[in-house]
Amino acid sequence: MPPLASPPLVRVVDDEPNIRALFERIGQLCGFEVECHGTAGEFLGAFDGARPGCMVVDLMLPDRSGIEVLQELTRLGCDLPIIFMSGMARVSEAVQALKLGSIDFVEKPFDVHEIGTVLRRAVELDLARRRKGADHEDLRHRFESLTNRESQVMELVVRGAANKEVAATLGLSHKTVEVHRANLMRKTGAGSLAELVRMHVAVHEPSVDAL
Repeated sequence: MPPLASPPLVRVVDDEPNIRALFERIGQLCGFEVECHGTAGEFLGAFDGARPGCMVVDLMLPDRSGIEVLQELTRLGCDLPIIFMSGMARVSEAVQALKLGSIDFVEKPFDVHEIGTVLRRAVELDLARRRKGADHEDLRHRFESLTNRESQVMELVVRGAANKEVAATLGLSHKTVEVHRANLMRKTGAGSLAELVRMHVAVHEPSVDAL
């Protein structure tokens, strides 16, 4: 992922002006930009998840609950880390929020240093996710650059076939297989067979942390 053009954005949804002002000060201390909204409708109407960062949503908002906001964000395919906060939350609500994807739950009043730590952890989680996604996309493009024959050779090689076996299976000469193998190693950037196998797993089984 290329260097950030602007600081991470913390999106805060809370109807209390003093809470919004507090987060703006915390953002300055942590080096984050803070965008504040007083209602769920205002927040969802302006929402854009493209910029790295996280969200902090109050559980009880004037126009809908924080849980409903999270459900709507889930429907929109939002991947940003979400932190819930509340001054009088029930345990059941906190559990529901965590089950729906919230990464943390903080109670008001909260310590400034504590919430700063929570925000930094959430932002780093989002940055790590984006880096992993960018790495996977780059890897996928490398594999797409292979010719059909190079891909066929690769599929056999990563399964453990020697050049002689690849040649027999594909009806090619041993020398031709060596050329295709050298080309696919160069295009994928793999420095060894073991690395090629790890990259192959990462592209075809992205849920596996093969890199």
